Amino acid sequence: MNVQYLRIVSVMRWPRGLQSVEETQRPLLIIFFLFGLSGMSWVPRFPEVKANLDVNNGYFGILLSLGGIGAILALATVGNLINHFGVSVFLPATALGFCLLIFITVNIKQELFFIICNISLGWLIATFNIALNAQALSIQGKINKLLLPKTAGVWSCGALGAILLSSLIVDRVSLGLHIGVVQVICLVGISTQLIKIAPHFIEPGSANTSFSYSLFAVRKFKVDWPFYIAMLMAIQMEYSMADWATIYAREDLQISPKFSALPYLVFLGFMIIGRLNLHRVFERFTTTELFNFGALIGGGGYCAGVLLSHWLSPTNPLAYWSFLLALAFGGLGTSFMAPLFLNIAQARSQESFAAVIGQMGLMNIAMVSIVKLFISWVTQVGGLTWGLLIPGIMLISLIFFTHVMNERK
Repeated sequence: MNVQYLRIVSVMRWPRGLQSVEETQRPLLIIFFLFGLSGMSWVPRFPEVKANLDVNNGYFGILLSLGGIGAILALATVGNLINHFGVSVFLPATALGFCLLIFITVNIKQELFFIICNISLGWLIATFNIALNAQALSIQGKINKLLLPKTAGVWSCGALGAILLSSLIVDRVSLGLHIGVVQVICLVGISTQLIKIAPHFIEPGSANTSFSYSLFAVRKFKVDWPFYIAMLMAIQMEYSMADWATIYAREDLQISPKFSALPYLVFLGFMIIGRLNLHRVFERFTTTELFNFGALIGGGGYCAGVLLSHWLSPTNPLAYWSFLLALAFGGLGTSFMAPLFLNIAQARSQESFAAVIGQMGLMNIAMVSIVKLFISWVTQVGGLTWGLLIPGIMLISLIFFTHVMNERK
């Protein structure tokens, strides 16, 4: 995209929107909800996407993992571009881009085209996410109220809505029609709400420094390997469940399409329950106690449920219920991990908070993508059950990293 064009677009006037910054909270939250609905709409229908490509589980996992390349590129470059040009360029353009590309991606049957679209989709979604969070942080500073926890909550509600909708229509509506209608609705909704908050868009050159990092700046910092390995062990399950929970229920447990997305819904639901009660949990328990609870109860309960669902016959209803229970344990056990590690990162690092956020983002996506590739290989060689056990074993392994909680640098 031409730099001069970006400068022109960044100063173009939007239609008249809301004049009071206080009134922008609701439109902003609606955008986060629609973002979650749009981005997660195709996840419950991964089995059909895989069938379109006519590939095995292991290869499909590799194809999905390549989307991380686009996200890494976005994290390495977009922060400075937003600071330079503002969000008025990126929010509408990337919203149009990812809504259109999700629809195109689910209808692709050629592997090469899927790879190109998935990498591009990773860049578009990550760019929109960075720009939208920068805007949310700006509004939060102006109204002097805590807003970011609400934005995370409504995004999760949008993701839940996507799973519920898929469960209701999966055996009645084709994949292309389902995703196409959802993306059109989300695009129109996001565009409408962007117009409302346009008067309060971040101006070029005034973006919050938390979003103004680059790959070249981040790579100068010393990597805190014990911390990042522990973080990887804690958060891998979030990514693995999105990729594999529906496919496992559909193919290994032979559950009907209508109910195959329910396990991921349970996982996401218990994660939301845990995060909504974070303030109560942090008041009553120490970080080490929470660490051990997530590792032993969350990881142990998850692994036990997955193994039981594997050992039981698919015709036995207990197999499906065991898998649901496994994901309930996993969702609850990982629910407080991300906020916990954010607090730990601040305490352990001597760098600025903006630098820590930048490094965490890049390390997170890079390491998770590598593990996702390994899980795909294990799934291909040993079966999906063993691939699903890996994030559970990783979560249990957190008990060997309790020293990360107490160290200060």
